[in-house]
Order: sequence, then structure tokens, then C-alpha cells
Amino acid sequence: MDIRSLRYFIAVYEERSLSAAAKRCFVAQPSISTTVSQLEEHLGTKLFVRHSKGVSPTDSGSQLYPHACKMVTDLSGIRNLFANSPTPITLSISLAPFLSGALISQVIKTLLDEVPGLTLKLVDKSESADLRFTCERYTTEEDLFYPIWEDDYVIAMPLNHWLADFSSLSLKQIDKQPFISRTPCDILESWNYLMQKQELTTDVRAEVKTEEYALDLVAAGLGISLIPEHSSRGRSDLCLRPLNDVKLKRVVGLAHNKERSFPAHLIDTILAARQQLFINRETKNILKSVTP
Repeated sequence: MDIRSLRYFIAVYEERSLSAAAKRCFVAQPSISTTVSQLEEHLGTKLFVRHSKGVSPTDSGSQLYPHACKMVTDLSGIRNLFANSPTPITLSISLAPFLSGALISQVIKTLLDEVPGLTLKLVDKSESADLRFTCERYTTEEDLFYPIWEDDYVIAMPLNHWLADFSSLSLKQIDKQPFISRTPCDILESWNYLMQKQELTTDVRAEVKTEEYALDLVAAGLGISLIPEHSSRGRSDLCLRPLNDVKLKRVVGLAHNKERSFPAHLIDTILAARQQLFINRETKNILKSVTP
């Protein structure tokens, strides 16, 4: 067992796909498949179940995942212990205004804590930058994209709204409701297409640029809004309900032009930040499942 096999295992676990893991690790799919098989043989247990849509982790795979993440992080830390004085690195990162500030802050903290000599300059998305916090749909073939978290879209409403009586909502229940719209919104085209397809409309009372403004207007009782679930964390003045007839989500991460190269330990730290967010999410899900 070595750090490479653990990294491949982590990629397969998080991507739930051998081909996606291979793309993420910049290797051929047979290399990923062979390495995972060798790891299973070495541990004497099955880590994944293969099926037509990809792979699913077994109980053994789920048990190994947090240990593998810790081992990869620890091994990278050991390497840094014996490095010479770190070469200063100054990077600019552009921030899309519609992303969760709380999650971005966690990733930035991880970068600053784990990359010696790193100085970050945060700039507006309109400015040129070394790295970009963005959604996958805003990347091009010229970019490399490192996914960090996924956002599921939900309907946000005031606590006393009549739709709060339902555990989930259909698009038809949104028809003609007072609505707070966001522009830019990465799924706006998909949302408009779905509404038009079912001949539904919303009564747009306001258009805002950021999720924070949209949530404030919702809490004030001016309407409902379609919001990424992560953006509303920590707010007790809102009620959230998932849609039951459509699944809308976005993949958020860091992107850069393929011609721009970065130190390997910086990329490792970006992936480690993703793993930590993933672990935190899994832990919260477990806690929810055992809470009476």
C-alpha cells in the first residue's frame, strides 16, 4: 500500500466512477482499476461494487475512506517537515459572487494552513487570476477543473409560508408564486426551460445579484427563491424544501488554464480540502440519521 494507491482509492470513492477518477488523476482508467484491485487484494476485502452507472463503496470502502484521507494528509505533511525554507508563492483567486462564502473560507483556510509560504490575493471574477472559484458549467476546454463540493438547489421560503407544510415541492406548486430571482445564476437557463416546458411562471418581485440578498428578501416575506442549499447554512429565519420532480445541482471547484502549472503540493492541498468538506458532510449526515 502506497500513497498513490490511496489517492486513486480516494478519487474513485468521491467520484463514484472509475473513468471520472482516472480523468481527475490524469491517468488511464486501467491504471485506476488495477490499483484498486491490488488494494482490495492486499486488504483482503471488497472496496467497491461495480455496476452500469459506476461504482458504489462497500462498508469496507466507507470504513477505509477517512483513514485513507488522513494517511495521505499525514504523508504530505511529513514531506513538508524536511523541506527547505518554502519558496514563497503568491496566487490570485477570483471569486464568483454567487458561491457559498462559508465553504470558500474553509478551502482558503486549508490552503493557507497547509501550503508553506503561500500568499493569496482575492479578486473579483472580472479580474484576471491564477485560479478561479467557479462552477463547472462556466469552464471551457482550455481549463483544468478541480471539483470541491456539490450544491443541491432547494426552494427557500419564510418560516410561516404555506408551502412549508409540505416536506417537498413540485414545480406546479411554484406556479405564479412571488419570487426572488438571482442574476447571474448558473442554472437559470435550465430553470427557465423547465418552467416553460410545463407552462408555469413565477411572479418575479425582485432581481438580485447575490444569494445573500435573495435570502434576506425571502426572510423578509417578499417571496420564495431557488437557492443552493449550502448558501442558507446557519440561517434560522428560513425554511428550505427540496423539489421532488426535478434535480438541480451545481458542481463548484477551482479552475485554471491548462497552460498554467502549479506545485504538486498545492494541487494536493486543493484535493485535501475537498476531502475534508466531504468528510464533514458525511459526518453531519450520520449525526442526522442517529438523532432522535
